[in-house]
Amino acid sequence: MKTEYKLSIIVPAYNAEKIIGDCLTKIIQETKNIVSEIIVVDDCSTDNTLRILGKFNEIKVVSLKKNMGVGYARNQGALEAQYQMLCFIDSDIIIENNSIYNLLERFYKSTDVGSVSGTQTLNNLNRESWTSNFVCLKSCYGTDTIQQEIDFSTICSEFCLISRDIFDKVGKWKSVSRAGGEEFDFGFKIKKLNKKNIKLKNAGYSGYWCNIFQRSKNIIERTEKYIPIFFKKKKFDSKGSFATSGQVFSSLLTLLIILTLLFNLFFKVPFFSVILAVLIILQFVVEGKFLIFAFKKHNIKMLLFSLLGIQIINLSIFFGFFLFIFKNSVGLPFKNKSKTKT
Repeated sequence: MKTEYKLSIIVPAYNAEKIIGDCLTKIIQETKNIVSEIIVVDDCSTDNTLRILGKFNEIKVVSLKKNMGVGYARNQGALEAQYQMLCFIDSDIIIENNSIYNLLERFYKSTDVGSVSGTQTLNNLNRESWTSNFVCLKSCYGTDTIQQEIDFSTICSEFCLISRDIFDKVGKWKSVSRAGGEEFDFGFKIKKLNKKNIKLKNAGYSGYWCNIFQRSKNIIERTEKYIPIFFKKKKFDSKGSFATSGQVFSSLLTLLIILTLLFNLFFKVPFFSVILAVLIILQFVVEGKFLIFAFKKHNIKMLLFSLLGIQIINLSIFFGFFLFIFKNSVGLPFKNKSKTKT
């Protein structure tokens, strides 16, 4: 029976008026047969989020007086939680049927599990920006082929389940700045406990993906914050995450293509056409499967746009790398601010 489980559901929210109503409605439906509580931590929203929250009698609202970021908001929700199982669900996603129950079942199935996360679907909730479809595809690629589950390198911060014991051992969520990235730190610490981060296929969710320009800004900051974690891990993350070896190689190729074009413009590089052709072919090889994936899921328009979108994403990664170098070379402090949308 589903009533054997008890858990606290924590929903961090910041300017979430577009989706949070549907998000909470679905959570309430999915927890009718589970002993649970729903805690929404409003991170000092400036839109109609609080007004929408007032329509739900089934939830507890914690209002922060200052915008502190999604990691801090999750930790505050955990402090308010009364149950030992903690389920974190972002306010800009909608979970699928039986997803919470499936997370619980999988967590209790074996003792080597540190966290169980949902898997994002290709259903993009953002109908206002066409380029957000590319962001959705790029973010979901790599997890679309999961049959049942995989042992992932990071935790899926948007939708995940963890016990309070492990949560406390890990040291809670790290509060990072606007673009997030706390899932890399959290997942890495779970791995250090010799526990698995399971990503589950039958616990799906749809996300409200941002447009490519916002995504580019986010990636710059996420890259800057990921590099110190990479130095600790000394390896890249699982396919389907933000930081894979293939993504880094593709970014390097983008940089080399641009440098080749610039050098030829000013210095007339010998065998320019050959060098450029080789670099472009290599990038097609690296990104080929994603381009086919984009074409199959959408159309030729998305395929053509993806050729540009890939370059934008790759350049953002390098800007993030240079930002990291700059901040560490001049000793600028890392600032903790709020997280924007995914």
